[in-house]
Amino acid sequence: MKNVIVSARPLFEPVIGMVWFALWAVCEVGRNPITGDEPAAVLFWAVLLLQSLAIALSRLLPLTALALGASALVGQFIPPITPFDPALYVGNVIVVVVTAATLPGKRRLFPLAYALGGGALIAWMLCWGYGIDRADPAMRPVLLVSLPLAGLASWSVGILIGARRRIAAQERALAAAREDVLRAETETIVAGERERIAQDVHDIMAHSLSVILAQADGSRALSGERPEAMAQSLETIATSARSSLTEVRMLIETLVAEPDGRAAPAVGDIDALVERMRDAGLSTEVERFAEPAGLTPAQELAVYRIVQEALTNALKHGGSGASARLVLDARGGGMMVSVASSAGEHADAAAPESGSGRGVHGMRERARLAGGWLDAGPDEEEGGGFLVTAFIPAAQAVLA
Repeated sequence: MKNVIVSARPLFEPVIGMVWFALWAVCEVGRNPITGDEPAAVLFWAVLLLQSLAIALSRLLPLTALALGASALVGQFIPPITPFDPALYVGNVIVVVVTAATLPGKRRLFPLAYALGGGALIAWMLCWGYGIDRADPAMRPVLLVSLPLAGLASWSVGILIGARRRIAAQERALAAAREDVLRAETETIVAGERERIAQDVHDIMAHSLSVILAQADGSRALSGERPEAMAQSLETIATSARSSLTEVRMLIETLVAEPDGRAAPAVGDIDALVERMRDAGLSTEVERFAEPAGLTPAQELAVYRIVQEALTNALKHGGSGASARLVLDARGGGMMVSVASSAGEHADAAAPESGSGRGVHGMRERARLAGGWLDAGPDEEEGGGFLVTAFIPAAQAVLA
C-alpha cells in the first residue's frame, strides 16, 4: 500500500488542480451565472484556469507553476475588476507550499517572494482594488500585515515538508546502505567460513592420504620379504584412515549439530601426530623449550595444523628416507614453531620452492588469524631442504 501511494504521489497535484477547477466553476456559475463573451466572464475563466494549472504543475514544474500563479495575480488588474476574483487566490497557498517543498537550495526563495508579494497584492485589492473602500479602515492594517504573514507561514510549511522529505530520503538511503554493508559482511563471513572449512579438510585429508600413500608404497616393496612389516604398515594405514575420518566427522558435526565434547587438536596432541608421521616413514626429531602458556584453544589448533601441514609436506615431497626436525619454543611470550625438512631418495621434483600453494598459504592464513606470522621457503643451510618458521603470540600479547 505504501509503495502504491509513493508511486502515485506525482499525480496528487494534477488531480487537486482539476478538482479545484471543477468545484470553483460549478459553484461560481451556480451562484453568479457568467456566460457569453462578457469581459468579466473571460477574465474569470482565465484566472481560474491559470490558478488551476499552477496547482497542477506545482510539483512537476514548480517555476512554471509560480509563473502561472503570478500571471493570475497580474490578471487581477485587467479591467473590469470584479469582486469574485480574490477568493480564487486561496489556491496560492497550495502552490506556495508545494513549490517550497520541491525546489532545491536558493530556488526556494522564489516561492517566498511569490508568497510575500502575492499576500501584499491581495491585501491591497481587498482594501482598495475595486475602486471602492471595501474594507473597514480599521481592518486595513490587519489585512496588509496578516496576508503577507499568511504567505510566509505557507512558505514555512512547505520548507518544513521539504526538509522532512529530504530527511526521509536520506534515512532510506542510509537504510539501503546498511543493508548493503550487512549483506557484504555476511558474504565475507560465509566466504571466510568456506575458506576455513576447505583449509581444515585439506589439512586433514592431505596429512592422512600422505601417510596412507607412504605406507602403501612401503607395503608393496615389503610384501614378499617382511610380512610382519607389511602387517604393521597396513595397521598404520587403517589407523590414519580412522583418524582422518574421525576428524572430518568432528568438523561436519560442528557445522550441523551441537558439539559432543570432543576437543579440537591442540599442542598436547603434537606428540601423537609425530608418532604417526614416524610410523609413516618420516624420521622426525623433536625439541621442546618450555611448556606453552597463554595460548587460546584456537591458537593451539593453529599451531597443531601448522605442524601437521609442514610434516605432511615433508613426507609427501621428501621421498624415502626424508627427515624433519621440529622445534617448539614457548619461551618468548608465545609459541615459536620451526620445521626443517631434508629430502631423501626419490624426492618429489614438484615440491614447492617459493612457499606457494594451498598448503603454505593455509599455514600463513592460520598464523595470521591467530595473531602471528609464518615464513616458508627453501632451507639455505640444508641443500634440498625446506624450512617453515612461525610464531603465535600468547593471547595477552595479542590483546595488548
